[in-house]
Amino acid sequence: MELNEMEKRLLFQVEGDYQSKILNELYMTARYTKNLEQRKAAENLMEKLRVLTDAECMDIVRDIQKNYRLPYPPRTIGEKIAEARQQSGAEKLKGHDIMALERFDPEVRHMIVFDVLSYDSPVGDRGDKMRLFLTDAGYQKFLDSQERGEVKLKNHAKVSGGHLHYDRRDRAL
Repeated sequence: MELNEMEKRLLFQVEGDYQSKILNELYMTARYTKNLEQRKAAENLMEKLRVLTDAECMDIVRDIQKNYRLPYPPRTIGEKIAEARQQSGAEKLKGHDIMALERFDPEVRHMIVFDVLSYDSPVGDRGDKMRLFLTDAGYQKFLDSQERGEVKLKNHAKVSGGHLHYDRRDRAL
């Protein structure tokens, strides 16, 4: 698939672990940007990605996010975050983004990073590494799932007003 420079730049900074999230983010970009070139690129990119399967779409996104280099220093926050993620070599987690709206819900008390170990897990597929923001009830369900051997906790942080207070900082995410 042929992508122009602006389309590559847009894919470089999108957040999402499946096609509909990517398309939604591109739609929001096209709808709210004041930059005409960026709006056209987002609309064209949506047309190109809609005809693909979810797997094909995500292969393209992962390739761009891994191999694309900005032709100039990053200007937007999205570009800066994408470049930092790329330089760190950090694996992109499934589930909630680190700045997901769920993080700021007053009922949310826990942020967890975990591995999915079983096909019976209520969230994710076996082999996925995920991040979720949970209420106390949701966290208890996670602990029950961990006791059944479906998932394994990698890191936990208490959430208060959107701020994360990690139990242990020495664990790899």
